[in-house]
Amino acid sequence: MDTATTPPNNLLNSPTLKSVLSPAAYGQLKLERLKRKAKSRAKLQAPADWQSWLPTLFPKLFSRPFADRHSDFWNHIDAIRPDIKPPAFFAIWSRGGGKTTNAEAAVVRLGAKEVRKFCLYVRGTQDKANESVQNIAAMLEGKVVERHYPQLASRKLGKYGNSKGWRVDTLRCANGFSVVALGLDAAVRGIKIEEFRPDVVILDDLDSSLDSPTAVNKKIDTLTKSILPAGSNDVAILGIQNLIHPGSIFSRINDGSAEFLYNRIVSGPYPAIEGLTYEQKPEGGYRITGGTATWEGQSLEVCEAQINEWGLTAFLQEAQHEVDDAPGGLFSHLEYRHCDWSEVPDLIRIAVWVDPAVTSTDQSDSMGIQADGLAADETIYRLWSWESITSPEDALRRATLKALELHALSVGVETDQGGDTWQSVYKRACEDLVKDTDYPHITPQTPLPTFQSAKAGAGHGPKAHRASLMLADYERGKIVHVRGTHRVLEKALFGFPLT
Repeated sequence: MDTATTPPNNLLNSPTLKSVLSPAAYGQLKLERLKRKAKSRAKLQAPADWQSWLPTLFPKLFSRPFADRHSDFWNHIDAIRPDIKPPAFFAIWSRGGGKTTNAEAAVVRLGAKEVRKFCLYVRGTQDKANESVQNIAAMLEGKVVERHYPQLASRKLGKYGNSKGWRVDTLRCANGFSVVALGLDAAVRGIKIEEFRPDVVILDDLDSSLDSPTAVNKKIDTLTKSILPAGSNDVAILGIQNLIHPGSIFSRINDGSAEFLYNRIVSGPYPAIEGLTYEQKPEGGYRITGGTATWEGQSLEVCEAQINEWGLTAFLQEAQHEVDDAPGGLFSHLEYRHCDWSEVPDLIRIAVWVDPAVTSTDQSDSMGIQADGLAADETIYRLWSWESITSPEDALRRATLKALELHALSVGVETDQGGDTWQSVYKRACEDLVKDTDYPHITPQTPLPTFQSAKAGAGHGPKAHRASLMLADYERGKIVHVRGTHRVLEKALFGFPLT
């Protein structure tokens, strides 16, 4: 018999149905009904592990593989238990890296597992907090969640069947779980729902790039005097934000200067791209020339589109956590002269120099490469700039390739570590390029740039003195930045200290 045509329970128990069917037929109907109920119950059981649970319940939101940082976050969520206060967890991730989506889904998981009763979802403004609560409501109202967790997906009803709360800023579920939106612009003290105080608090995007020091201090005051004290004894704190500026709440959390929530785990800061390099395209906009995406869901292609949609400055701040923490440097007051490649005159000399680090670990200083050209009128054209953490061999390989491209006669290394060692590294880099089939135009007969080395400051004074001489050339208009990689150079100049 087709189970789709099996009558519901109220009809199976109907005396009329019993009277018109034979005992065998009626028994068959009951058996099919029991089978259908058993099959339905089997479907209702959601996967236990979060790795399967998320794409099962929210396939459109979690279709990409998880990065290590996502795993750390979700392992922390699944370790939350009733009556046990966990350390605060702060996820400092890039914009576009799934911050808010993961935080909102975490609220649903905590409610589904029934390890928390009351979530306070806090954002910088009430409108933003309401937006997140409505996103959570949409998750709860999805058919998959309703099938697996019917009580969580249902609104809590009062004695007479009226809804007890499913508004723009409040969700109250039939299983007893509640979510309330709160903006930092709305003060709260002692918030409770029935006998429950918030036992999970989400702090999502509290900082704004426009926050003054006074505004940051006011937010911290609200957070520490109103929101955090409102939590239960076992309250779980989850923070999620990209770095906005050096004095922001999350910057203080990251650098350890925040005088609250000392028992905390900090995940990050994780940029969208490790080792990002880029250049401006002749037709406008930017292309990414190097780096490794830290999450498949925000690939290099996605990041390049974001750069050209948001703007480079916004991307570096929002997705790379590049915040200006050294205002007022030696070159920060300058208005640089720029030109396109088509406007560069004939150059009488081109040089490529490397300012190296000696290791390539995450704690190393960055390698810097600069290619400059000198015109007949003694104007210096800064042709190409590159900076990243890499090996000495790779830095010299890049410098040599750029020197060949620009027809520079030499590659130089400014170092206090002695030229002989670097000369041997340069020699290996050249030999590797000759053997590399990716560069068929480089053969044993190709005239390669000569190697030069100079100890930092030798014959020209210390770095600060040489910088002051370069500053004078900038102020006389004798240096022009060629568009393409000029932002790399200008960022480095911005951070150059006054002394």
